[in-house]
Amino acid sequence: MSSWSMAAVRLVEWHVKNANAPLILPVRSTESPEQAADRYLRNLSQNSGLMELFQGTTPYFETVKFKELSTRPGASDQRVLMQANRPGDYTSGSERVDQFRFYFERLGQKNYLLLINPTLGLSIREEREVFDQVYEKFGIYAGLGGDDVDPMLMKQENFHSVNTNTERDLAEIKLIRHFIQRGQKEKDSFKKSFYIGVCRASQLASVALGYKLIQDIPFQVGGQVAHKDDWHAVKLLPTTHNILKGTGGTDLVVNSLHHQSVIYKPGGFLELAALSPDGIVEATEFKNGRGALFQFHPELMKNSLGFHILSKVIQAKERTGAGQCAHLF
Repeated sequence: MSSWSMAAVRLVEWHVKNANAPLILPVRSTESPEQAADRYLRNLSQNSGLMELFQGTTPYFETVKFKELSTRPGASDQRVLMQANRPGDYTSGSERVDQFRFYFERLGQKNYLLLINPTLGLSIREEREVFDQVYEKFGIYAGLGGDDVDPMLMKQENFHSVNTNTERDLAEIKLIRHFIQRGQKEKDSFKKSFYIGVCRASQLASVALGYKLIQDIPFQVGGQVAHKDDWHAVKLLPTTHNILKGTGGTDLVVNSLHHQSVIYKPGGFLELAALSPDGIVEATEFKNGRGALFQFHPELMKNSLGFHILSKVIQAKERTGAGQCAHLF
């Protein structure tokens, strides 16, 4: 049974001025949406770790309206929930949010943006309800690019990792794990779910699944391939679900905006889907077909390849839910 009918917390659209998409706000049954927004911002202002992202100033959101999520049958399957991870994501100046929204709208999806650590001020039980509803109310959970992942999460010393934020990463990892776990264990075979992670989110999701990272490619691997602010070739590899198959042959040219990457290990939850000429992992896919992680930024390519890759993500999402997989967790 869905947790929705018994939930003490629901997800509400929070439309704010100048945002590229409606924010998703958890609201207790005992709160109005206005009270929930105040509770979130109050707890954010008291969280010193997260306030570092906002340079010590609590963000101001000019509310346009609150709106209940539609309960129309099938509506959840066509929703994309993007995960904000820095203040600029809330503004119309966020190119990556705007480009994701542009492409996904062309592909028939409705876009939303999840607050940074959306469960601030909620209990552990309420947090679990929020996580369950994210899974139940959205077909795609999309992690964005951004800052480096905190190496503490991999039990590593910091080696050239910059702009890290432990509070943000821990909050995001908890939801990523829950979303992936529900997709892996879900017995309701009709439920479509897909996780897409780009750049930082590719790395963060990999860490959530037990993988480690190369923290600085130029120093630890070398400069054979320019991975920072450049374009380079990648070779596609066969996978169980071949999500990227048909995007343009086995050799693609992609953008590159990173200095870290995933260290792949066989036997885990992920399959190698693409490598750069120097052996850096450029894409992986979930063995259960419910996710894909890209080191490059398809949303920022602004060409037919970027659009084609995201259309493959939508096609892969539509194929999910047609059977059960072995338990991972």
